[in-house]
Amino acid sequence: MFRRQHSCAQLLGLAVFLTANCGVSFTAAAQTSTTGNAANCSAYASVPLPAEAQEAVAPKIFPACASYRSYRGVGRPVNYSEARACAWSERLAQEARLPQNPKVSTAWVVGGSLILADIYFNGSGVKRNVPLALRLACEFEEGAVELALPDIAKLNGERPAKGPFEFCDYATTTFTMNFCTGYESEVADDRRNRYYDSLKSLMTAEQKTAFEKLLVAQRAYIDAHASEVYQGGTIHGIRTIRSEDILNDLFRTELVHFERKRWPSLSTNRIAAADDLLNREYEKTLQQLRKQTKEEIEDGAVTAEGLTSAQREWETYRDAWFTFARLRYPDAAETIRAQVTLDRYRLLKTVS
Repeated sequence: MFRRQHSCAQLLGLAVFLTANCGVSFTAAAQTSTTGNAANCSAYASVPLPAEAQEAVAPKIFPACASYRSYRGVGRPVNYSEARACAWSERLAQEARLPQNPKVSTAWVVGGSLILADIYFNGSGVKRNVPLALRLACEFEEGAVELALPDIAKLNGERPAKGPFEFCDYATTTFTMNFCTGYESEVADDRRNRYYDSLKSLMTAEQKTAFEKLLVAQRAYIDAHASEVYQGGTIHGIRTIRSEDILNDLFRTELVHFERKRWPSLSTNRIAAADDLLNREYEKTLQQLRKQTKEEIEDGAVTAEGLTSAQREWETYRDAWFTFARLRYPDAAETIRAQVTLDRYRLLKTVS
């Protein structure tokens, strides 16, 4: 999972640049060392590429192999050799400025040089080569390398203790942040889906059918939720993905709790009042949005129509949750329905 050390700055759309002065004297000789870090990208331009880079054939269209999926095991087993072969081809496509492949749009940026940089920095299936990783990372984004160098210096030549090093964590431009956020979200989605698949094997046929319908309704609701997120500014894509991820994580977290028979702690009165509480908040928010000016709407403001559309999808999602809960958690079904309703109530209080 990505560490996102600088996520607050990223979500504000700031291009954060730090100097590479880490109290270490960097020299040209550092290019060939395992731990040395030069002060800027020009020092890494002459780091030699491995032989396999010469074996890659220049593609005519951007490759559809998606190296990041092989590298992280997204929808397929982890295969570092396959990831490198794909990434070298993607790198050539990046150098040739080939158009984005709509089948693997994320790989246009999160592929090629970036994935190769991660592979060689972490020594994933290859001998670790930090100078080569930095050369490749510089091809991805020089600002990201500047931002990463202080943290790399702190590692003192060691691998990170908590998971692999990710140059996407240091993306500094809105353009690369958007792609890296999409990458992170896809990895998280894959992990969640694997968990859901594992649960299906524990369910009766009737429960499994209801659960699959719940997942479809959940996806439709989260897709519709995009219309409840402010779409102005250059980081609207990041903002939307982050908001969707919050809902995805909430769904998984509550599901984990329910599977462990950890039910919501709600009083009888709270359960009975949940629908009315939500309905009042919905009407209040709807009236506020109907006052939006034309200029605000054109700037990306949430609209009454967007809220109404999302609410309809949420109602389908709530009903699907209740149907599944009555089959899987019959003693807590009403409590779960109220919890899902209160989740929506709390979300609506953030919509404006």
